[in-house]
Amino acid sequence: MYRDIHTMCWSIKQVNKNLGDRKALVDYSIKYLKNACAELSAMVKEAGAKKPNEALEVMDKNGKKKTYSMAEISDMLLDARKIMELNLIDNVDKWARANMDWEAARRQKIG
Repeated sequence: MYRDIHTMCWSIKQVNKNLGDRKALVDYSIKYLKNACAELSAMVKEAGAKKPNEALEVMDKNGKKKTYSMAEISDMLLDARKIMELNLIDNVDKWARANMDWEAARRQKIG
């Protein structure tokens, strides 16, 4: 699951990065980004349901750290302003990669 979240974050960042380069595909890219963020929101909500006490610490535009539940993060992923304001894609990506690393280390201990 965390790998899927990481992959979706990577995809969103790539499309967003290339958005200005391809004028002919702007409408398609924006539609893709909206759908991808909605799908990412659902994935984060599912992951949060499995770990209800999990939260994500993000820095707001004033440099203040704030902590949000994964359900709150999931809701914010549907709001383009919040995505930009809190740099949510990067923060969710870091969270997913940290969980991937934790799961891999746990599997090595068990196996």
